[in-house]
Amino acid sequence: MVPIDYSKYSSQDLLDVKENIDAEKYPERYQRLCAELELRHKNGELDQLEDEDEDEDDEDDFFIEFSSEGKGAGRILFICAFVLANLAVLAFIIPKYIVTDIADMHKYNATIDFIECHKEEILNEETERVTTYFDLIIGVDQDAFSALSISAKRCKTIANNLSVGTEVSIWHEEGLIHQLASNNRTLLPYQYMKPKVRKLKADSVDIYWVGLLLLWVLSFKSLVNAVIPGTFTADKEA
Repeated sequence: MVPIDYSKYSSQDLLDVKENIDAEKYPERYQRLCAELELRHKNGELDQLEDEDEDEDDEDDFFIEFSSEGKGAGRILFICAFVLANLAVLAFIIPKYIVTDIADMHKYNATIDFIECHKEEILNEETERVTTYFDLIIGVDQDAFSALSISAKRCKTIANNLSVGTEVSIWHEEGLIHQLASNNRTLLPYQYMKPKVRKLKADSVDIYWVGLLLLWVLSFKSLVNAVIPGTFTADKEA
């Protein structure tokens, strides 16, 4: 077997190999590997690698230190900025989970110009699973109203029973149907649509929750220092 020339590999690669090599199964390889690492240690190459790792750790673990002396204007400013950033994100996220009560919505009486039960298939490329959605689309003049992700049976039944020229009552927000009725008969009840509307509105906020979590992770030590100066310092982290 041709011996491995460890001198051709980087120090980081050699350290990775040392962690995974079976010393008992390959004693000669292990000895040559240790000899090469020892040589590089004497040359200072490993020390340089450790310094680079420490620098990377220092960059990743960034935080702000505050002095306990004075009036603490910087600390107060940081805390206020942190609180305002959280409130701004929450002010955007929380309304997405709130569905307007039917009593507070305007009932729109209209004549149907167009109606369709639209079927859409979405392929999940990771699982290769196809999910089918049924959306009821109602056109009135130049406006379109949608009841999204309802059951296939309900969608097809309503589309078949309602035709162009039929009078309907629609409770909606920005074209999203919250309740649908015709001839004093409720076809899409508010209680049926409410969780669907909430899910549709909240689907887009996951990225903001991640952003808020990232804000806490990055700012936690600085926030603690702003409240209790000196809790985290560069000397302690070293």
